Amino acid sequence: MLTHFNLGDYRCVLLNVGCFDMSAGVLFANAPADVLSIALAKHALKPELIVFQTNPLFVDTGVHRVVIEPGGTDETGRLSAALAEAGIDPATIDTVIITHGHADHYSGCIGADGHPAFPDASHFIQRAEWDHWLAPDNPEPHHAEAFRRMLLPLHDSFTLLDGDGEIVPGLEAICMAGHSPGHMVVKIAGQAVHVGDVLLNVVYIDHPDWYAAFDVWPDQVVESRRRLLGLLAEEDLLAVTYHFPQPRIGRVTVTDGGWQWVPEEPSRPAV
Repeated sequence: MLTHFNLGDYRCVLLNVGCFDMSAGVLFANAPADVLSIALAKHALKPELIVFQTNPLFVDTGVHRVVIEPGGTDETGRLSAALAEAGIDPATIDTVIITHGHADHYSGCIGADGHPAFPDASHFIQRAEWDHWLAPDNPEPHHAEAFRRMLLPLHDSFTLLDGDGEIVPGLEAICMAGHSPGHMVVKIAGQAVHVGDVLLNVVYIDHPDWYAAFDVWPDQVVESRRRLLGLLAEEDLLAVTYHFPQPRIGRVTVTDGGWQWVPEEPSRPAV
């Protein structure tokens, strides 16, 4: 399942490497039950079976071949296989960007053979994120264990970022902490933003003050989400999502007192 689109001269491909299920009670932990029921019905979502896609993004800038969110499900090797299906040789990837340290966003860094999937690539993550997952008192110990097991062996390939700024030409880090302490989104070609987990589901665009049970820092999550939605709407930027279903890309527009999601069809058909 591929979504091809262009951002100026940049060629982009959204891949799908699996999915997992979430319940509304976990995903919208502070939502009033009556309002939540209406919100779910609006988007045809089932309370006990909200499907989370995992959609890594390939970007060819003409200079760099980039994977943003090299993740997936627990099945190793899915990302390498998906890249190969799209005609993209994993060995040609020179830049890997991880928005934050939950394993579904980076597990594809390890191939099916247990070796690095992108051995010649420079990997990028925020320093605050890296340090967080190595702290001995981490509030999400299962995620911390996975981070140490999978990413610590790759530490020599990592560049740790210190806040907002250019990652490689044309791709810019914007820090939006809350879902994790060093979470960032990635602005691409000045035209789009990869939103990471600031937007987990379309319902959060209608109700930006809701948060998930696993959002350890809910006040920061809400602040970052509101800032992101404002940025997307004010600059008319394409939102590239990680967990949304097809078409997986869209715009955020302003409504009375809030925002709404407008899905966008890809700029060119899949090939």
